[in-house]
Amino acid sequence: MKSILAILLLFSALRLSAQEEPATEKDNRPVKDIFGSSQLFDQETAKSILPHSFEFQIQHRFGLMKNGITDLWGIYSSSNIRLGINYGITDRFSVGFGTTRNYKLQDLSWKYAIIKQTRSGSIPLSISYYGNVVIDARDKTFFGAAADYKFKHRLSVFHEIIIARKFTDNFSFQMAPTVSYFNAVNAGYNNFNYNITFGSRLKVTNKMGLIAGYAVPIQVANDNKNATFKPESNLSFGVEMGTSTHVFQIFVTNSDYLINQYSYSLNTNKISNGDFLVGLNITVKF
Repeated sequence: MKSILAILLLFSALRLSAQEEPATEKDNRPVKDIFGSSQLFDQETAKSILPHSFEFQIQHRFGLMKNGITDLWGIYSSSNIRLGINYGITDRFSVGFGTTRNYKLQDLSWKYAIIKQTRSGSIPLSISYYGNVVIDARDKTFFGAAADYKFKHRLSVFHEIIIARKFTDNFSFQMAPTVSYFNAVNAGYNNFNYNITFGSRLKVTNKMGLIAGYAVPIQVANDNKNATFKPESNLSFGVEMGTSTHVFQIFVTNSDYLINQYSYSLNTNKISNGDFLVGLNITVKF
């Protein structure tokens, strides 16, 4: 009788332990949708592309709004557009290619998720590395005297470390130190340029959120002693709407560039002068 009672007590204890164990287990899966898209304005986000899936991107920037009704607040003005496609090789590594109207830029990019924030909080941040190499495909006459021309003059590269956190189900924030390098620049410009970018999303419904971004140049010792040009900061804010397969962003920004190093190193539109324009980003996931 004692043996039977002991077995029953042991069985009950094991059942109780089994019932309690899931409650104490940590959910170490990555947080879901740290951002709605892998792109925020002209910034990359810490969001990874699913393995063996594609993202098709359309980026559009209208002209400056300051002329008002004359050109319908920039809609009739000269615009810039980029078409791009990204492919997720693994759940951490993706590659992409894009083409941009202005400067005929052709970009090859890559992104790797170093660590991902977990739902349990055991890893509090997501950290990703993003880089690209860009070819300026304009006629070689744009690169100075024909006798001095070399293909490498067309190239520029960009690197950044993206540090992001999803603070709540509705609010995400990221920052990224960046470095850009141009093999050839016009007189008065730096080859190296450094920035810190900030981006955030605040969801107001399941399918809509408010988005904001800022990129500020960091002044360091000039690699070009004759450099006098100082790029303007980038400010962007708008609305994001998304479904499981589409993300649509409409916003106001003061940069009409669509490639990171160009936007952060060459922007001349001043926030203080009201040099803003309307931008659109459309991402299709499949």
